[in-house]
Amino acid sequence: MSLSIRFVEPRAPGNNLYDHVLLPRLGLPLMATMLAECGHDTGVFCEMLGPIDLGECLAADLVGISATTATQPAGYALADELSAAGVAVVLGGSHVSFRVEEALEHAPYVVRGEGQQTILELVDALERGAPLDRIAGLSWRDGQEKAHHNPARTRCSQTEFERLPIPDLSLIEGHKRLEVKPAMTQWGCPFDCEFCSVTAQFSRVVRHRRTDQVLAELAGLSANELFFYDDNFVVNKRRTAELLRAMVGAGLTPKFSAQMRADTVLRSRASHEIDHEFLELLGQAGCRMAMVGFESISEENLASIGKRTSVAVSEQAVRAFHKHGIAVHGMFVVGLDFDDASSAQATAAFARRLGIDTFQLMMVTPAPGTRLWERLQSEGRLIEADWTLFDGHHAVLRPERMTPLELQLSTLDAMRRFYTRSA
Repeated sequence: MSLSIRFVEPRAPGNNLYDHVLLPRLGLPLMATMLAECGHDTGVFCEMLGPIDLGECLAADLVGISATTATQPAGYALADELSAAGVAVVLGGSHVSFRVEEALEHAPYVVRGEGQQTILELVDALERGAPLDRIAGLSWRDGQEKAHHNPARTRCSQTEFERLPIPDLSLIEGHKRLEVKPAMTQWGCPFDCEFCSVTAQFSRVVRHRRTDQVLAELAGLSANELFFYDDNFVVNKRRTAELLRAMVGAGLTPKFSAQMRADTVLRSRASHEIDHEFLELLGQAGCRMAMVGFESISEENLASIGKRTSVAVSEQAVRAFHKHGIAVHGMFVVGLDFDDASSAQATAAFARRLGIDTFQLMMVTPAPGTRLWERLQSEGRLIEADWTLFDGHHAVLRPERMTPLELQLSTLDAMRRFYTRSA
């Protein structure tokens, strides 16, 4: 017997920077693909691409909802509506992984951490009417509404990661609207920045696709433009260079953008010598934009959050990328402990002086599960409980050296000034 399973990625209410980028996250298409390979009827609704078909969800045997912290209230609202109609709902994603009791108020099943194997076992158990207590990584409510938290699931190994299928984007309703195609070559990040939820969710152990697997995915996408979802595209430069050379050799060089650290431009983090050979290869393979998490122009801030880089390296990075014809999207946060009311404007001025092509300035926003969240909570500095405001556009904490209002207003004004060239 096969089940009808629908997955939903909700969007946040109101205006949000991320709504202007039509890029669905890949976790749900991956799970839908895996379950389809098991014979189930699957589909994915990504609300930024099109409306959720409530009728399909109400007719499904199981609906999986994955959200970020800011979109979680929308996910909870949908879960409440479906649960009231008698539809089984499972919640997943980084937010509910660290707010399990909260999530169980809205759905009977919560998948914690890396969920691809957990969802397979949950669907199998529901299909057979089997017990749920042996499914690692699952939290659930029984018939008496008692909560159960099964042991955590061991993270996906390198071998298991290589066995994962290519996500079938055609399972996403509205997939034909995708002008930029998403792909991902690895999970995890070896760094340990205080604010980052990536390591909390995927660990510091990096698992990667083989080069031949990535080439097969790119060939199937037939993309003119591509975005690599890797949180850090260049973890192992030797492996990345192998992939880039293979892309060039296979003629699979769509224009692409990728997230990478500023010190990617260096031959090594111990050296300040620019790695021109790698940057040339990056450009040859199609890289048109490096999306760089500079975070701050304060050395004290960079040290305090564990970024393990410097402002001097940030400056080198912009110049080096530009020298090789690669645009820079600079990602910064303001509101860290060494920032004051002048920091947002200083950051915008820094970006303009270096000629950063596009500028993203967010207010520091702690995510549940991160060390930053734990610290600020223990210090009593969180001032908001409305998850919809945890999107980087709103002040949700009490900064060390300014008021929340100063943080909010200065950030908005700095963004306005950056994009008003006469200002």
